[in-house]
Amino acid sequence: MALELSRGGWLAELVDFELGAWDTAAARGRTPPELLDAHLPLDARARILAARSLRRAPEDADDRAAFQARFQGHIQLALEVALLAGLEEPPGPRRAGLAAVLAAAAGEVSRALAADPGRSGGGGARAVERALSAAEAAFAESAWPPGDPRHGVALSPGALAIERQLVGRLAALRCRRRRLGEPELRRRLEQAGADLARLAEALAAQAAAAGRRGPAERKALRHQLARLRLPRDASRRLREHLHRPRTAREICAEAPPRLRPFLAEQLLLAAEAARPPAPEAAAFAEAFAAGAGLPEGHLPAFRADAALRAALHRWQDGTAEWIPGEIQGLPPEWGEAADVAMEKVSEIFTDNLEAIAQEVRQTGELGQLLAKAARGTSLTAAERKRVKVQLIDLAKAVPALAIFAAPGGMLLLPLLARLLPWNVLPSAWEQKGPRPPAQPAKR
Repeated sequence: MALELSRGGWLAELVDFELGAWDTAAARGRTPPELLDAHLPLDARARILAARSLRRAPEDADDRAAFQARFQGHIQLALEVALLAGLEEPPGPRRAGLAAVLAAAAGEVSRALAADPGRSGGGGARAVERALSAAEAAFAESAWPPGDPRHGVALSPGALAIERQLVGRLAALRCRRRRLGEPELRRRLEQAGADLARLAEALAAQAAAAGRRGPAERKALRHQLARLRLPRDASRRLREHLHRPRTAREICAEAPPRLRPFLAEQLLLAAEAARPPAPEAAAFAEAFAAGAGLPEGHLPAFRADAALRAALHRWQDGTAEWIPGEIQGLPPEWGEAADVAMEKVSEIFTDNLEAIAQEVRQTGELGQLLAKAARGTSLTAAERKRVKVQLIDLAKAVPALAIFAAPGGMLLLPLLARLLPWNVLPSAWEQKGPRPPAQPAKR
């Protein structure tokens, strides 16, 4: 099937298509017999399925097909994990369970729990649609366009692998307990966020070692990190390490042993994918691999696999426009100063997220206007004035918001809207659905 990604509802449509095409007998027949062995822990089998699923990605797909394949893989994996667990559900609860897993993987915990059919009062039709819409919005922000900006680092393959493993773990959690347990769900999200932050740090340090730290590279990297939607603590630690890059051996020593082979593999892939080739990037990857303690004979296999996948890596010619509307009107002569300002605002916001979200929830009109800005619609002079007055009031409770009420602060308003958690924006925003993916960057 080919989805129309320019309108809302594509994730629900994809879920319904995959459910309609699902054939339990056929799926069981193509599953390796060892994975059907109920004596093996379900989590371990889910990890193997997740790794196998990454090999099914289309190699010559265009941007939209690659984007669609990412989430088809998520849905198929969740269905396969349920098959291994022997979980048989009627169509309604099965769809609700998929919505819960997808929303959880997108970080939309409250929506996921409300959609979970195994929880008391969960799984209602409205809750399921809200979960799918919330997941769709998060996925569109984090995964479109597929690949990485030309001046950035080769982050997307590793990020997809971590996200796919998270989907497998969450699906296994729901199947084992017949519902999503919130504490374990949050632990899984925190672990995935920490893994993403370590991956991003390793790739950024590799790029720095290769001398790729100019304005274009820094801007592309900030764009990539914003798409990761990292937890606050992981984001703060990552910023600290980016300011003072560590060596390959230092990063390797701090990484959990379970993660070292994966990071070594991603660094080798990044070195192979670099254009033009950078000997320093290759040396960084080799130093990390040496410190990772890979079993004898694994490194040549890692190198060969990295070379194969690097040839297929998807580079975009420019940084995707991740902040809509008025922010694009910043004067060109601001140059890097505007980038630095946006980075600083992002840091301030991340450090005060809970307080800001709480204040916006309690201020109805401000939420409506922020939703309008998030859709890329310019505010009228009167609306700007009302926003400024309300932000001045909010700054009394959250001093960090004073930057938006200062001269020129209105230019940063769409940034505030985009950084807010999705479920903070008002119901009028929900009904319009998420912002559709932008047109693919021309190559």
